[in-house]
Amino acid sequence: MKRLGFYFLLTSFFISVFTGFAAPKSADAAEAAKPGNILGDYAGVIRETSPRSDGIYHIDTPSSIEKMKELHINTYYFLIWHEKTDWDDLRNEFLPAAQKAGINVVVYVVPPTESTGERKSYPYTTDYLAWSREIAKLSVQYPNVIGWAIDDFNHNLNKFTPEYMDQMKKTSEAINPDLFFTPLMYFDSLNEPFLQTRGAYIDGVIIAFRDGVYRNTQVFASEQEQIDAAFSLLSKYNLSLYWMIYASQLSNTPANPSANYIREATQIALKNMKQGKIKGTISYVLKKNFEPEPTDDKAYDDKGYLNFFIGSGVPSSAGNYTQASQRVRVNNSDNYSLTFQTMNLGADVSGYHKKQLLVDGKVVWEQDTAEIVPDLLWKPVTVDLKPYLTGKSWANITFRFYERKGVNNFWTYAGFDALQPVGFTVNNPNFTDTTSWNFSSNYSGIIGEILQYDEQRRERAYNHIKVSYATYELYSSIYSSNVESSTKSSLLKKAAAIMTYHFGDQNDRAIQGLDSLQSKIASLKGKGISVDQAEAWEALIKELKEYYSAV
Repeated sequence: MKRLGFYFLLTSFFISVFTGFAAPKSADAAEAAKPGNILGDYAGVIRETSPRSDGIYHIDTPSSIEKMKELHINTYYFLIWHEKTDWDDLRNEFLPAAQKAGINVVVYVVPPTESTGERKSYPYTTDYLAWSREIAKLSVQYPNVIGWAIDDFNHNLNKFTPEYMDQMKKTSEAINPDLFFTPLMYFDSLNEPFLQTRGAYIDGVIIAFRDGVYRNTQVFASEQEQIDAAFSLLSKYNLSLYWMIYASQLSNTPANPSANYIREATQIALKNMKQGKIKGTISYVLKKNFEPEPTDDKAYDDKGYLNFFIGSGVPSSAGNYTQASQRVRVNNSDNYSLTFQTMNLGADVSGYHKKQLLVDGKVVWEQDTAEIVPDLLWKPVTVDLKPYLTGKSWANITFRFYERKGVNNFWTYAGFDALQPVGFTVNNPNFTDTTSWNFSSNYSGIIGEILQYDEQRRERAYNHIKVSYATYELYSSIYSSNVESSTKSSLLKKAAAIMTYHFGDQNDRAIQGLDSLQSKIASLKGKGISVDQAEAWEALIKELKEYYSAV
């Protein structure tokens, strides 16, 4: 069964069963063909390096705006949560600078579940009627305030009843009817009942992509299916889809998402923006300084280790497993053993997750993930393999993460590293690269991989977003231009090909496409294309050539 089958069960209710917001007729896909236009970033501002007189590290607006322009961000999702001064920094410093730079802003506040202790969205905290009023007033003063959003909306539906949301909408619309409201949700919570009861009070939904119920930032294979399903459901209600990609660590996961994950997930989203399925792509906490992230450097030896992970809220059944295997050459020896380092981190509950070592399919060692104190300290283990390797020339060595009992919410990750075989040879024993080990699984909820620490992860992620956004901007700006239709069609075809080539790692062909597009624009400069428009496209083409050549 496809992984997405689980999700479709969540949205398979018949509309007529429910009362409340009546869904319009299903939107024709062709009606949604207009490409999305938001290249967004969330909660990634730079802070000043010294506190002001109030002792607070305020937002460094000039540096933040400079980075956003470099990244080709046209919409910033401004999170009000980190400091009590965020609202004032937004109003007094960030908004006028963003307006001057041509950057739109969506004001982003947190829900009651994230308003614990001293950390809240100040000054109005959990009074969302006040937020809807004050953000709307701010949008009149600064037209680049185009919307607002609330985090983790689906976890707070007791607060956000239809009646309360109706008041929020009326409050905002009375001041600025064009200001949009988009709650952030997770894919497995987007369903027909939610849209039936609350769809009339929103303008779209931000989906934070984390592989649905499997909750990770390592696997992007399900992204397209989830986009298709979310778009299909939201389009019934004429609501827009916005897609958020994690560029920093999701809680209770082994590490920050890799630069390659960010690149692939972002480009999948942008392809769907081009098709009109997504109105905006948003990077989640994209770091704009390029410091190393030592918390990701968990390997015992070198920079890589074998990792198995099951995420928060991920259901499993007894017998589920994921494993990494290698066929090894056995020497003629009197002794056979394997010494390795192992660790784990997560919920300290025994009897569920098991780490195992197998030889030719037979379990020769097993340990409960709760047996080691979850302090990330590596512990050595030596297993006598003489009974299992004597007389053999070849054998299969397997590390396995196994579910003794099924769970509903018991996240854990476990690691293996620094293998020291006696009497046989193991390739890539320190997991310094991703070769030699073959992964297999009977359940997608348990992820097995060789995690590599990347000291340049932030810079690589930043550059992937920059180049991907710039590539999309070229296409989008041509689409939205007032060039004559037949000329525009020709230019769009070339820009679409460039995007396809770059996203497909064919940068030489992408550069050839840029040359062809540049020639076409030059031939029409001042004739069918205004000089200003032509020069803006030429500057972007030059920038993209430099990007592609440097990759």
